[in-house]
Amino acid sequence: MRPAAVLMLTALLASGPLPHAQVAPAQAAQAQSGSAAPSVTLRRAPQVPGAVCTLPTGPLPTQTRAVFILDTSGSMRGIGDGKADIFGPVKAAVNAYVRTRKPDRVDLVTFDSGPRSRRGYAFPGDEARWNAELGAVQADGRNTYLYRSVAEALAPLDAAGRYATSVFVLTDGIDNDPDPAQTAARALAAFHARGPLDTLHYVALGTEIPADARAALQESRYAQGLTLPVGQAPTLTGLGSTVVTVTDPARVPAPFPDGTPLTLAAGEAGGQVRLAEGEARGGWARLSVSGRLPSGTPALLCAPPSAPGEGVRRVLLRLNVGPEPGLTWLNPGADRTLRPGETVTLRYRLDAGTDPGRLTLPPGLAGELLRLPGGRELAVRLKNAGLAGGRAVTPGLTSAGGRTFPLPAITGTEGSRTVPVIILNVSPGSPPAASPGAGPPSGKSPRLPGLLLGALLLLALLGGGLLAWRRRRVRPSPPAAPSSAPPGVEGIQYSEDRTLALVGAAGLVTAVPTPLGGPFDLGQMARVPHLSGLRFEQDRVGLRVLRVPADLEVSQGARLLRGDDVIRPGTLLGVAVARPARSPYPPLGTLVGLGLPLRLRTDGVTLHVTGPYGDHALTLRPGITDLGTAFGAAALQGLKLTLSGPRILLAALPAGVTLRRAEDGAELRPGTYLPTQVQLELPAVD
Repeated sequence: MRPAAVLMLTALLASGPLPHAQVAPAQAAQAQSGSAAPSVTLRRAPQVPGAVCTLPTGPLPTQTRAVFILDTSGSMRGIGDGKADIFGPVKAAVNAYVRTRKPDRVDLVTFDSGPRSRRGYAFPGDEARWNAELGAVQADGRNTYLYRSVAEALAPLDAAGRYATSVFVLTDGIDNDPDPAQTAARALAAFHARGPLDTLHYVALGTEIPADARAALQESRYAQGLTLPVGQAPTLTGLGSTVVTVTDPARVPAPFPDGTPLTLAAGEAGGQVRLAEGEARGGWARLSVSGRLPSGTPALLCAPPSAPGEGVRRVLLRLNVGPEPGLTWLNPGADRTLRPGETVTLRYRLDAGTDPGRLTLPPGLAGELLRLPGGRELAVRLKNAGLAGGRAVTPGLTSAGGRTFPLPAITGTEGSRTVPVIILNVSPGSPPAASPGAGPPSGKSPRLPGLLLGALLLLALLGGGLLAWRRRRVRPSPPAAPSSAPPGVEGIQYSEDRTLALVGAAGLVTAVPTPLGGPFDLGQMARVPHLSGLRFEQDRVGLRVLRVPADLEVSQGARLLRGDDVIRPGTLLGVAVARPARSPYPPLGTLVGLGLPLRLRTDGVTLHVTGPYGDHALTLRPGITDLGTAFGAAALQGLKLTLSGPRILLAALPAGVTLRRAEDGAELRPGTYLPTQVQLELPAVD
């Protein structure tokens, strides 16, 4: 044999055996001749499944479960062949794991001559029972039927798709079961419902792991062994499976020492999610996320084994880190410019599984979050409670993880100036009010010249008022300020989720809130007058057409729709106005964002125009106020109000507009005071 070969073999033997390494004997001819170098073949041990950071396929767990298989034989207290009283510190280590890792479920199995007791706990509801029953567990049994007990503890475990399970076997002895059929391999194979992220940790307390058990652990796909010195309590918090919900990509829990190299497996989301840094820092990792991810997108964060023979350490991440919650804004035309005291309601539809969180408001803005339990409709009602004119603020929705998603900005504007009115109430025979700095009235001053002067002033005021009235009567009312025309509607989109949206000429898609049951008028729901009279109803198989106005053409492909037709989900309809006389412009001016129907509410000299999605406040000035001119609303042109002392008087009512008292429906006529609540009925748009 050559010296080089001798040196190589000596080095290999000194370095210890390699797993699955085989030394091939020299060929017979070479051995006999001694002239050929020996052939040494090194084969790498097959990679243990799960040693690579790969996101498992199929359903992944959403909760965690810890199973403690605890030896309660007397040796755990140093009795018999026990080497140390370790039972108390072991129970403390188990409790520390539960407090720190906070598993959703805990199973506690005690054993000596076989399984002794089995208890299950759902956290956090069973925390008090867990503390009491763990404290009452005693180590006073005989024998250590380890393999039998582990097999019977693992066999009943189920719900592999729901839990990431961490099993801990805690014992200071070796199996002394007389039944030869009870082996370590059989015990580990009893976990039939094991999931891809489940783990088992055999913790030997002050003793060596038997050879058969160590071999079974090495062959296992999920189990590891750990040996501790006599009297040393285990630290379990760094072991086991972890499932973490991530709401902030800059703060991802990484329970590893600083500088631990990390890898990430994101599966189908691999093109959108990656590690921003390749190491753990302060117990955290950082992700870089591009685009929007579905809520609960899974990813696997991995760290290398902490010791030889152990597996890759893994943390399952559930990513809720999209740029915004799954919200669809249903009324983007809502007027978000508010005078003091005005409100606006922003309506949204939630995506399935979306939690909107809580409402975050900046100073000067008040509001509330309205949502029925379990419903997908959400309303955010906002009120100008001190927002300065011209100032824009952004409310937001703050998730449970602390991230704030901005909502559309709200802009404050100055309210109408209220002109103070001084009412003189002079009764006959009463002395006039003394002005500041005036001296006491003289009893010797004659009263007749004063009365004559007052009469002349009264006649002058009456003459001036008559002249002004005649001029006002002759002068025509100024036309309403023209408002910019909204984009025309060219299509109606009926989506797979049975929601309706209008498609504009520029491709703008605007969602329309519609009821899930009962007939509805699309023009009224969308606040688009030239669609008024187009009525639908949600049917079992789709959207049923109830009425199509004669001057409106609604088409599906080349076919015009008629009453009683059914539209299947996922259909795009065409819309055309057949008669040009039908106005495509909303007649409500700045009130169009309030929705229909409208109501009037009086508060002293302030008039509130209220709709389903908000209200406008208008402080009336002395004189006649035309609501059509004030709001740029052609439909209200000629509806005139005036102040009469501290109340609002109806001065004129145009044809087609009806005002009714809300409490009894009585129709109001010009010359009557407005009650607190008034229903406003507008003429139908043809």
